[in-house]
Amino acid sequence: MAYKSILLVAAGDAADQATLEAGAALAARFDADLRVLPAFADAAASYLAYGAALKGDATGAAAEALRRGEREAQTRLQELAHAASETMGARIEVEERALQPGAAVAKASVLADLVVFGGQSVCGGACTGVFAESLLDTRAPILLTRNSANARRVAIAWDGSIEAGRAVRAALPVLQQSEEVLILSNGDDIGASAAEREQHALEAYLARHGVANQRTETVPGRSVAASLLDATARNGCDLLVSGAYGRPRLYEWILGGTTRALVHASDGPALLLAH
Repeated sequence: MAYKSILLVAAGDAADQATLEAGAALAARFDADLRVLPAFADAAASYLAYGAALKGDATGAAAEALRRGEREAQTRLQELAHAASETMGARIEVEERALQPGAAVAKASVLADLVVFGGQSVCGGACTGVFAESLLDTRAPILLTRNSANARRVAIAWDGSIEAGRAVRAALPVLQQSEEVLILSNGDDIGASAAEREQHALEAYLARHGVANQRTETVPGRSVAASLLDATARNGCDLLVSGAYGRPRLYEWILGGTTRALVHASDGPALLLAH
């Protein structure tokens, strides 16, 4: 198993360069095609908001300024993608911004092995809503990159849930190439005996898929996210694989509890999430 079709969602902000470089490195690592979909701010919506306060020629000037800004963002994205392709040796195709980026990403993710977002763009940035739709409605496996996708030491947040299982299956290509896999379970959350039982089941599953160098750790703590982040950092893991939880239609609260804390941990690891 390997990633062959990777989708990357670009926010049109300063973080795009790091996200593109991470996505290009991942595509090169797996000899995959990387398709980039822009999710810039909606120029039409901005025009309606600004235009209501303007009169006469000012509205035309405002509309042209917004269109020019979108063209410049698209050009910059093309340039960044070209540079990442040259540096990483990856195949990258950049699409034009769709009228409804969320719908475009949902459609494209149907045949994507992995969808890549930049961490900054989903934490109150331009891609928050698209990220929510992709994760909870489309149920695409998502890599939330923190500037690097070259994970060698990988942690798995494991509780035996359906969501965690989806995340593990989506992460298999990375797990199979990793130097070490750390299976983490919070004993205060699911109980010590359940943690041990679930860890043994996952160890056997991963071994059947050729994932070596596994070890397990049961961590304490009433805050599941804090315990996972602490163990991940303490063990030098640069990627955390986790199930994601939320209510699909309440996007303002989609990342409640543990998932929200993991996503908003600015100094945390890259995340591979599945719902």
